[in-house]
Amino acid sequence: MSDSKLPPVTILIEWENAQDVEDLWVRRAMTALQDELERQHNRCAEPPLVMYLFDRDKVAEGDIRKEIVAVAPKLERFCELRFVPTPGLTYYKLKNHGVGLTRTDFVIMLDSDAGPQPGWLPALLKPFERPEVMAVGGFTMLGYNNLVSKVMALTWIFNLKSERDRTEKRHKIHANNCAFRTAFFQANPWPDLPAFKKQCGFWIRDIEARGIPWVRTADAVTIHAPQPGIPFLTWRAWTAGLDRDYQGAQTISQSRLRRLLFAFEFWLKKSWRATRRIVGKGHEVDLPVWQMPAALFLAYGYYLILLAGQLYAASTRRYEPLRPLREVSQH
Repeated sequence: MSDSKLPPVTILIEWENAQDVEDLWVRRAMTALQDELERQHNRCAEPPLVMYLFDRDKVAEGDIRKEIVAVAPKLERFCELRFVPTPGLTYYKLKNHGVGLTRTDFVIMLDSDAGPQPGWLPALLKPFERPEVMAVGGFTMLGYNNLVSKVMALTWIFNLKSERDRTEKRHKIHANNCAFRTAFFQANPWPDLPAFKKQCGFWIRDIEARGIPWVRTADAVTIHAPQPGIPFLTWRAWTAGLDRDYQGAQTISQSRLRRLLFAFEFWLKKSWRATRRIVGKGHEVDLPVWQMPAALFLAYGYYLILLAGQLYAASTRRYEPLRPLREVSQH
C-alpha cells in the first residue's frame, strides 16, 4: 500500500442513523464523502465501491438517490455507487450484511451521518501496510451547533480534537468509522447481543483477548451528527443505561447488588467527568461561560436518566453468561 496507490476498497454506509438525525448532518456527510473521494481519486487503484444499505420497509432507494443528487452530485464520478435494500435489518446487522456482499480485500464502515475529513481514506487504510493488522479504528468527533450538542460533544463517548493522543491510546473501535480485512471480518462479524450499542465494545475485547493486532489512528477523522434534540437524547440516555447494565453483568458480576453498585460508580464517574470537561474544555466547542450552568444541568440530566435505566435493568433483568463471540456472531 504505497503512497501512490490505495487498494480497492468497499465503503459501507448504513441508512438507519439518517432516519433519526437532522437532515443537514446527513447532507454534510454526503458532501464530505464526495469531497474526500475526489481528493483521493488519483491515488485509488480503482474507484471505491460505496454501498448504501437500508431497510426497504422504512425508506425507498429513490429517496436516498434524491439526497445524493441534491448535495453530492459528483459522488458517482469518483466511486461505484450501489444501493442495497434489506428486509428489516438494523444498524449492526446492516453492516454485517454489507460485509457479506463485499468482494474487495478491505472494507470500511462509515455512518450515514458521519462526514469524512481531508485525508480520511488513506489514513484509515495505511495501517494495513502491516500484514498482521486486521482492523483499524478511526477518530470520530461529535458535531455541534447549539447548546445541547455542545454539551454532548464535551461529555459523551467521543473525544475532542485536542485529545487525539488520548484517542489513539483508547481500546475502542467505533462502528461508524473503521476498516477491516474483509475475510477476517466475515469470519468475525459484529455479535448479535441483547444490547443496543455495545456490540463493537464486546467485539474489540474479544479480538484483543485472542491477541489479534489492530490499530487506532487519530488521522482518519469523521464528524458525526449530534443527537437531534432533547426527546431523542432522553431515549438515548435510557438505552445507554440498559446497555451499561448488560456490560456490567457480562464483565464485572451477575450479582444484582454488584450491578447496582456499578451503576452508581459509573454515574459518579461520568458526572465528575462532565463537570471537569464543561468547566475546563468548554472553550473548545465555543461554549460561553454564561451557558455553563445550563450545560451542567443538561449533562447531569443525561447521566441521571442513564443511571435510572441502569438501575432498572439491574433490578429487573437477568442475563445468560455470554458465550464466546464467535458462537454469538453465528447464532
